[in-house]
Amino acid sequence: QIEPLDLPMPLDGALRWVSPYEERVASRVAIFLTQHAYLSCTEHAASDLDHEVGGVLVGQVYRDERDDQPYIIIEDTIQAQHTQFSPTRLTFTQDSLVQLNNELEERFPGKQMVGWYHTHPHMDVFMSSYDLWLHTNFFAEIWQVALVMEPCTERGGFFCWQEGRRLDPHHYVGFYELADVSYETVVEWDNLKPVED
Repeated sequence: QIEPLDLPMPLDGALRWVSPYEERVASRVAIFLTQHAYLSCTEHAASDLDHEVGGVLVGQVYRDERDDQPYIIIEDTIQAQHTQFSPTRLTFTQDSLVQLNNELEERFPGKQMVGWYHTHPHMDVFMSSYDLWLHTNFFAEIWQVALVMEPCTERGGFFCWQEGRRLDPHHYVGFYELADVSYETVVEWDNLKPVED
């Protein structure tokens, strides 16, 4: 059981990106995504437009003491090797899971897998029944999220646990962009809109 670190949310300098579904998703966790992690995800997503690719999101879980709200900061990614994939499915094999855990320990000591990401080329931003099964079985903590990207149309969104351990496979949320690469935004997904908080 990982205890969140107590720290106020880093809202200063964070740009909030919202999805059309924010009102419909009661997310249990706020999501902060560094520009480095965003670029790492989107670069991997664009590397194969015919098959699903994926990996895990690396970072830390925190709690804002002011409202007891858990939040995550996604700092980097690890690409999954040894996956089995088709145009419509990505499977993390046992070898993938070993590789991901080994890389996490070696490259990111003290960090957690705060979620996972994968692509749906030529489809849309949603979670399939297999995605739901994988998230339920391997990313069951309330602060673990799934990022789905459609690299052909440059769209993406996060799926999170809601009340009653429920996942909504069609309604995703946005995130807070943390500038660590550029003073300008690096986000190019046209299904999310920036909001000045």
